[in-house]
Amino acid sequence: MGNQFKLGRGVGGIVLIKSISGGEKMDDKAKRLAKVLKLPKLGQLGIVVKDIEKTAKFYSDTFGLKPWFRAGLSDEEHNLGGKKRLDFDVDIVMAFSGKIQFELIRHVKGDRNIYLDHLEKHGEGLHHLGFFVSDFDKRMEALDKMGIGVLQSGVIKSVGKAGGSVTKYAYLDTVEIGGIIFELIQTKFVGVNIKMSRLWFELGNITGDLEKLKF
Repeated sequence: MGNQFKLGRGVGGIVLIKSISGGEKMDDKAKRLAKVLKLPKLGQLGIVVKDIEKTAKFYSDTFGLKPWFRAGLSDEEHNLGGKKRLDFDVDIVMAFSGKIQFELIRHVKGDRNIYLDHLEKHGEGLHHLGFFVSDFDKRMEALDKMGIGVLQSGVIKSVGKAGGSVTKYAYLDTVEIGGIIFELIQTKFVGVNIKMSRLWFELGNITGDLEKLKF
């Protein structure tokens, strides 16, 4: 039988414990997997809202958080728990405060999803912490080996004159310890990994991948 791991609480946060060995410390394999999953700096705050225009305008007028950009989506693929295919529409707008991206998300229609569930259970507010990565597939393999579940994942393609961008995302089942969802995000533009920034969004507004909101 191969090693099986489970999440436990340790000094400084979540640690791995071997579930078949009575709480024994991580072996070399688990340590290697944990190294793969080491998070980069926080990149995004995801907020679920009922009225995107109203919320974005309030943040813009009151706190100077602007400009806001709306994602122009051409194709979406969403999966519940990495398996069941979901069909739904969302409206997403984003702005930056320094290097931190604020993402406002509104469920429009379609199947139940992670955003609608949050809105009905908790109301509007902070939904997840997002981390931009360049090795999405490798991290997903490590998550699977460590037994860390995925609440929802997918691939989002944007429209654009230059071919558009492709974003892979996965919301991790990290709520049990700490009470917050972690999201892994990787975006490629014409096959090249990019880091989200205000500059890229301005370029995206020119290529048609994004639309700058006007209040």
